[in-house]
Amino acid sequence: MDPWSRQAPFDCLREEAITVTPTSQRMQPDLRCADSHTGLTARIHLNRLRTNVQLVRSHVPAHVQLMGVVKCDGYAHGAVPVAQELKQCGIEQLVVSSIDEGIALRQAGIPGPILVLSDPLHPNLHDALNHDLTLTVADEDFATRLARLQVRRGQLVAVHLKVDTGLFRFGVDVARAGKVMSDLARIRHVRVDGVYSHLSSTFHDDIESNTYTRCQIKAFQVVLDHLQQQGLLPPVIHLGSSTGLLGFPEELCSGRINALRVGTLFYGFMERPNAWNNQPRPIAELTTRIIQVRVVRANVHVGYHRAYRMSQDGLIAVIQGGYLQGLHGDLAGKYHPLVHGRPATLIGKPALAQSLLDVSNAPQAGPGDEILLAGETVNMCAVGQALGRSTWELLAPMLKSARKIYLQS
Repeated sequence: MDPWSRQAPFDCLREEAITVTPTSQRMQPDLRCADSHTGLTARIHLNRLRTNVQLVRSHVPAHVQLMGVVKCDGYAHGAVPVAQELKQCGIEQLVVSSIDEGIALRQAGIPGPILVLSDPLHPNLHDALNHDLTLTVADEDFATRLARLQVRRGQLVAVHLKVDTGLFRFGVDVARAGKVMSDLARIRHVRVDGVYSHLSSTFHDDIESNTYTRCQIKAFQVVLDHLQQQGLLPPVIHLGSSTGLLGFPEELCSGRINALRVGTLFYGFMERPNAWNNQPRPIAELTTRIIQVRVVRANVHVGYHRAYRMSQDGLIAVIQGGYLQGLHGDLAGKYHPLVHGRPATLIGKPALAQSLLDVSNAPQAGPGDEILLAGETVNMCAVGQALGRSTWELLAPMLKSARKIYLQS
């Protein structure tokens, strides 16, 4: 007898009843690679990082120093292993977000200059001084704080001056840059090693964005002219980033500009249309596993809030990873991980630690099977563009939550 037939209150569910595929008819769980880890796994291919560095170097004049950006734990790839590999690739200077990030690199034995982009509220600047970190001066109050810093005889604080040319985030106003640089030059225990700015609109290749970028470049050149006239031009001058290099290689790698901050290109992503013949390879391969596969009938609503309706009979996989790991609801229907090399579709509203995939294209899929969430064949740049979001808004939370495995070949 139909078990639903005697339960009148549940008649509304009869049309949406799901059928769990009998174990005898499905693949048994593949536990050959299983361990105690139950979340996402990121395989970081350091050999690809080396190749990406070589690719970027081939597009940059020899006099331009490449600065490796490993901020925010190396864009969540793991700052220490990435920094170690970059140093072996000949990258002299590294870039981090905070003093604590710089200290972590020093404690791992990473040598050479390390520029801290921000962190003006850090309670103890001696932490930076004691670990030989280069600080950013982005306002006059911070310059005053440096002037009052008590240091040992002969000890110097290395700094770069940041000028705001139009991003309106951090930086000294263009009109005040010469004054602040002059003030820094008078502080006996401060050594100014560089000056830089940050471009806001290099991600987009359109007339308005490109015009704004050129205005920022011109404003920065005006600052350099003024500093040069004062005899205060420091040795390291940088303005460009990965997207800046793709869109404005001549402007950002010529004249007095002699350094380039590179992050996303090293990690394998091109976030702007470009004319490069070769493409960098994503160094991270992000995977998870199927927990359960179920056959679901057409017109059944699945997941929280019954947010997704099956258009036809199909296979639904429950996978490890939900919105806590960065698999958010706005990815539903627009994000296609791979299972057995075939595209699946994220559907419904993800839970805290699990999500649903329509795996009807891969009928052999079963519990324990690996799902490719991001990598060379799952382009997170394209997913981000479809959603109007950056690659890192999507990828960084996933990588941050993942167990890392570092591969040299």
